Amino acid sequence: MARLAGNPALREGNKGWEVTATTVNCEYVSDFATIMVQPDGTAKCSFVNRHGKAKDGKKRLKNCKWPDCPLVAGFKEKALAL
Repeated sequence: MARLAGNPALREGNKGWEVTATTVNCEYVSDFATIMVQPDGTAKCSFVNRHGKAKDGKKRLKNCKWPDCPLVAGFKEKALAL
């Protein structure tokens, strides 16, 4: 058990996992996006990360709901309930 105590994923306050993710077919951007959630509640969308700084980023993100995306919020809620 002492070996597990040093594992950052199992320290007090952590949920026992480092990240959980799912890939969804996003209806807002008409493409696939991976939603990632950290145990601290931080959530990220791979589509926003990938296209946010790209030349055509504004065009690709035109219909994106980030940061108030219901798909991200829904998955975040499920992940944090684990």
